[in-house]
Amino acid sequence: MTQLMKNQPSQWWWLESHSTTKRSPWFQSTLNELNEKTKAMLKLIEEDADSFAKRAEMYYKKRPELISMVEDFYRTHRSLAESYDQVKPDTAFRQLKIEGSQPCSPKKLLSFGDNGYDNYSENCDVEESVKSEVDDPEKEEEDRICDEVMMLREEVERLRKENRALKDELKEKDEEKIKVIRQMSLAIDFIKQENVKMRSFIAKESKKNLKTSFDLNKLMGALSRKLGIRRNQPSVIAL
Repeated sequence: MTQLMKNQPSQWWWLESHSTTKRSPWFQSTLNELNEKTKAMLKLIEEDADSFAKRAEMYYKKRPELISMVEDFYRTHRSLAESYDQVKPDTAFRQLKIEGSQPCSPKKLLSFGDNGYDNYSENCDVEESVKSEVDDPEKEEEDRICDEVMMLREEVERLRKENRALKDELKEKDEEKIKVIRQMSLAIDFIKQENVKMRSFIAKESKKNLKTSFDLNKLMGALSRKLGIRRNQPSVIAL
């Protein structure tokens, strides 16, 4: 069972193949466009990199493109929901009136907040005894699309959290690098100062050695001259 779950694709919730119920050209065109946008977003989200740094760089580069896709996806879904809201109430009322049941009043609340997401809620009050004998494929299709949007929204939120974690980690690494560079700079300055002191000391010692060597040579010369004078003096013979 665990192996089957691992082998299951990450986008198992997205089914590209749909029911073969007859649809209007507009609905089919909208559905095809939705499929293409879903593919593009999944490609951006699931694209992997060889290393953590490359993954972070790739995310920052493709983040604007992903946000643009989410905004476009929202506009498409809102247009679909508004078109459905204009057509569906009258159709549902006629079907329920024929079956002798009370009408159902669906309320679609769509709002686009500052964070770029749409909040969707649906309230339908129907008595438990009322059961529709005819399935509505458009309603099922819209519910499926809403589920997909919710899952994409959760995925984007997960990416936002991952982005914040990456920023914190990069910031921490940058601070560590700055600390190491500062320590290395201090060590280099200390070595430079020691080098200057050493050169000054060597220069002073060299001067001392030269002076000592000169004094030694001078002393040796004086001794040599004295010894030479003594050797040249005649020896006195005692009688």
